Amino acid sequence: FESEIELFILALSTLDLSEELKTYQVILFDAAAKDVEIHIAMVFDQQSILEYLSLYEMFISSHYYLKYYETSILSLNELCIKSASVAIRNADITCFLPLLTHG
Repeated sequence: FESEIELFILALSTLDLSEELKTYQVILFDAAAKDVEIHIAMVFDQQSILEYLSLYEMFISSHYYLKYYETSILSLNELCIKSASVAIRNADITCFLPLLTHG
């Protein structure tokens, strides 16, 4: 959501996420990209992610972003929920993942 890349870089400069980014423990998306839905779907469709999809919930911890970007946040949240639902529906049920146990 941050249009000022310098602010984003400054915020991330206080944290060392290099290892997490290399191992895909942290994944960044360009929310304004036309193909963001495809990128989200690809991440949610990975076997290593499937078992955690039932735990998905978007938390908005900054009132600033909620105030100015609520529509974008809700839209991206809907994309994530839709992608998670498709991934769960298409999952190989023989893999015995605890997909729907969180409630």
